[in-house]
Amino acid sequence: MKAEADRKILDSYLGAGVKRETTDSSLLISSSRYLNSPQIRDIIATWLLRKNGPDFPVEADHTLGLSTAMAQVNPAHETAALMEEERKINPAFDAWLKEGFISTYTNDDFHKYAPGTVGGIISKQIKERGFDIQLGLDLNNFDPSNAYDYWRVRSRQTHDFEHIITGGQFNSLGEIPVIFGRTVNEATHLSPALASRLGAYTMFAGLRMISRSLLHYPETWPMAMRLLEQGIRVGRESPPFWFFRWEEVFHLTPAEARVHFGMPEAEEIECFREASIFREDPEMMALAAE
Repeated sequence: MKAEADRKILDSYLGAGVKRETTDSSLLISSSRYLNSPQIRDIIATWLLRKNGPDFPVEADHTLGLSTAMAQVNPAHETAALMEEERKINPAFDAWLKEGFISTYTNDDFHKYAPGTVGGIISKQIKERGFDIQLGLDLNNFDPSNAYDYWRVRSRQTHDFEHIITGGQFNSLGEIPVIFGRTVNEATHLSPALASRLGAYTMFAGLRMISRSLLHYPETWPMAMRLLEQGIRVGRESPPFWFFRWEEVFHLTPAEARVHFGMPEAEEIECFREASIFREDPEMMALAAE
């Protein structure tokens, strides 16, 4: 009972500035465009609070519709307008968009690179895990003149390479430094409004790893924090990730690639054991125990 009384005292203190508003709406309504979306409310709750399991793998979260719901509350034309404003004040960003470089590599192009190089690491993932380095992109008729479409295509093309330079292994927890490295890098080098818009979906993708780790897999929490810290540091201290021309470093080791791009040092953080616990994957757990 004392705990309940203490809670009421604290609530009274913290809620001193609350002003309750009324509405004639028969539906839930908020000043937040995100909270006004029933789809986002439902999916985010699932993303942040669910447990993992082999019946619905972690990566399958992306099939639940958050991307579509986000596109409805953040229309593409608004994001495109923010990008046009950025081009006016950020000459390097403008020049990058004008160039419109698109990578044309295929899976087979990586098998000639030595083990331990950036290209060799990607080759290993292709051979052992069936990676599609272009993530299903069909670029035969792609027009890079649409800035927002170009941004999205390049972000998909470079995601797996960002695993390598941020030190995130190719597993669920290894996404943490990649995701937060990218979102912090955007916030460091782009205007706040544009960074917010570009990073909204990605931010939730990372937060779901953090919340589930703490809530359901506490033995993985210290590792999750270590991965988060490295991602934030690398993202903040690096040049814009989107400027990197990955073809220049396929033959280099990750450490050499970071030097080439002017990035800080970073280690590949071994998190296979924690990732197997996080995914509730019996096969991964068995391998982690060997």
